[in-house]
Amino acid sequence: MADYDRNPAPYLQQSVADNPYRLLEWTVFLEVLGPVTGKRVLDLACGDGRLTRVLAHGGAAEVLGLDVSEEMLEHAREQNAEGQPEAFPDRVSYGEVSATDETFQMTPQADIVTAMYLFHYARSVEELDHMADLIGRNLEPGGKFVTYTINPDYDFTSAPDDMEERIGFHYRIIDPPAYALVIKDFEVPIWQWSRQQHEEALKRAGLTNIRWHSLQFPPEQTHHLVGWAWYLDNPSCIVLYAEK
Repeated sequence: MADYDRNPAPYLQQSVADNPYRLLEWTVFLEVLGPVTGKRVLDLACGDGRLTRVLAHGGAAEVLGLDVSEEMLEHAREQNAEGQPEAFPDRVSYGEVSATDETFQMTPQADIVTAMYLFHYARSVEELDHMADLIGRNLEPGGKFVTYTINPDYDFTSAPDDMEERIGFHYRIIDPPAYALVIKDFEVPIWQWSRQQHEEALKRAGLTNIRWHSLQFPPEQTHHLVGWAWYLDNPSCIVLYAEK
């Protein structure tokens, strides 16, 4: 997205900040994802490639990260260059492709399709359908799809005024279902689609066994529960799973 090309620094800094939110962001997602050893993975909206490198570290045989932002892909390639820590240039590659592309085809199809933040960039239900179509088209039968996305039940009006101080970002209400993700002077438009709209798009694309998973801290980090009850009572994100 052009928004990530203009001013990505605040987003990139927040994405690696030492914050308990990172635990919420990754714990349930990786638990639902399960083992990736030997798998071919397509990672949509890959951004700076942090998930692609996690997947390769977990043993994925091949990871292809797609994004529309040239700036973010440049960061991804720099981090995955030979000699960089946690770089896997032999197993991870990147391409500039929109998740709404109606022709992209990974050959052979992926065993797993992942996305950390994707569906809320769909500007319409039609674009949501295109994203789901790309997922279904590129996922082999028996494969699975896991995404971390905006919670359809999130109440944007109940967010605390100091949310960015507490968590590193906040949201601005535009004209529901249109909102904006704000990190300092970085802002990108997002949309909140209903559970039904998500599920119908995935079903039309041939996916089944659709399940929603609430965020949790890992068992050894439950001491964060008291300080983060405000967020867990109204979480802005959720994990969505489906299979083909």
